[in-house]
Amino acid sequence: RAATIKAAENSVVWIIDRGNFKDILMKVSNEKIKEYVKYLNRVEVLHPLLAAEKKALAQALVEMHFTKDEAILQQGEAGNTFYVLYEGEVAVVKDGKEQVRLRASQAGGTAEVFGERALLNNEPRAASIVVVSSTAKALALDRDSFNMLLGPLQDIIKRGGDPQANPELPQVAGGNRFANPKNQLLTGADKILRKDLSRIGLLGCGGFGAVELWEHKKTGDSYALKGLSKGHIVKTGMQESVMNEKNILMMTNSPFIIRLYATYDGSQ
Repeated sequence: RAATIKAAENSVVWIIDRGNFKDILMKVSNEKIKEYVKYLNRVEVLHPLLAAEKKALAQALVEMHFTKDEAILQQGEAGNTFYVLYEGEVAVVKDGKEQVRLRASQAGGTAEVFGERALLNNEPRAASIVVVSSTAKALALDRDSFNMLLGPLQDIIKRGGDPQANPELPQVAGGNRFANPKNQLLTGADKILRKDLSRIGLLGCGGFGAVELWEHKKTGDSYALKGLSKGHIVKTGMQESVMNEKNILMMTNSPFIIRLYATYDGSQ
């Protein structure tokens, strides 16, 4: 504890332990994901996706808020993002004339989808989408994020929903496939073996384990090795979070982000 809390007078407090707190958050999160998947089921171009793939997309959706008269889409601009309107009202405007209005209500369980063709290509927007209610809420996903998660939508449509039809997409824990096979862990002659590493010293300790500095005996390259306690991870129910961290690091390839070169397995 960073500080001590003392009652200045007779008090009644409510308490919740970490386990129940996490369970509540996870339950709320799971309910949201299920709701998002229902929205995705209404998108025609996404019909070839498997249930696991729709769940992965649902987890990647970004919630966006808009105000009255704000343009969500502009006619003529290149399309890159599709939206699921789940609260509010918008007008479809083409060549300066209102064509139709779309309404959605979270309480009523209704939603409207627009811009989904952006997942397939860069064709210009056929119309503008303007908010006419005081506020509007939508879920958004851009084509780059979609491709990173599942690969190009055209390839998924071609395989007709068969996850084995495109062997070039790497399989990882949880069934997700990432578009760029170059972002996998090093293999073959480039693989970094643990026996080829020599420990230099401790870099720091965190909530799940220690981070140490190791040096490659042959190349002299330095690496940070993060050690996680299996027992602690299982005890706190963080298995999925650890695997998500690994999968995200496998996807990234930027000089501004820590790169994951290899993973190792030990008894503890």
